[in-house]
Amino acid sequence: MDYELDHRNQHASNSKYDCLLFDLDDTLYPVSSGIAAHCSKNIQGYMIEQLDIDESKVPDMCYVLYKYYGTTMAGLRAIGYNFDYDHYHSLVHGKLPYDLLKPDLVLRNLLLSLPIRKMIFTNSDERHAAEVLHRLGLEDCFERIICFETLNSSDKSANVDEENAPAVENSDLQSSISSPEIFNIMEYQPSSGVTLPPTPVVCKPFETSFEQTFKLAGIDPQRTLFFDDSVRNISAGKKLGLHTVLVGKSERSTGADYALESIHNIKEAFPELLEADERLENVSYPQKIAVEA
Repeated sequence: MDYELDHRNQHASNSKYDCLLFDLDDTLYPVSSGIAAHCSKNIQGYMIEQLDIDESKVPDMCYVLYKYYGTTMAGLRAIGYNFDYDHYHSLVHGKLPYDLLKPDLVLRNLLLSLPIRKMIFTNSDERHAAEVLHRLGLEDCFERIICFETLNSSDKSANVDEENAPAVENSDLQSSISSPEIFNIMEYQPSSGVTLPPTPVVCKPFETSFEQTFKLAGIDPQRTLFFDDSVRNISAGKKLGLHTVLVGKSERSTGADYALESIHNIKEAFPELLEADERLENVSYPQKIAVEA
């Protein structure tokens, strides 16, 4: 697949890679921080309090929606729940205890020492991404941030565009289901012959989100290292040509070219990143990077 690549910031070296693409949550900081657990709790609270979903069904429903749609939000929109994206993010991410995240000077110095383009690719919203980077002290370490708002329409209640909607996991078929009623995801069986409804949300691990990111950021996947803590995201990225690094694990999974127990191990795992023939002229990024939206 051909992409219109923006080579303005790419160095003219023989390096195997010219871009590092990072997931945000549980990749740039460890899952042990507790942020993920609080986020899951907030998502369940939103479903119960804002969408009137039976509390006893919420945990299993979250699992199934995540399994088939990549994020709970994407799944909720697919099966018929209509809500404002900003309101959802304000209650799910806006209430997170960000004080659990501390400045990571080791990671900051490591990132700034690498003479190569560095970008963020996250399913999270722009405010969350900016707050996380601020708390970690990494605001000036990335050239660009691709987030929820970058890839999704500002029309927060738009109807599903079935022709271009991301296809759901475990199915190569586009759905023709379009109903104001809630699709009962808990009764879905892959062997039933029923196709899951598509989601209007563009997010990992769907191919559309990766392709849009490549085009928007001028990324050549064949020359890019992709870091993510999700096995599914890693597998999706690998299929599209990215060199993949599973973060937070000691062993590689299907689709992972490498595994790092910690993001701090980049130098040891990829010493060639420090051996570029020349540094990028514009490798120093603004102190407070503007999140792409």
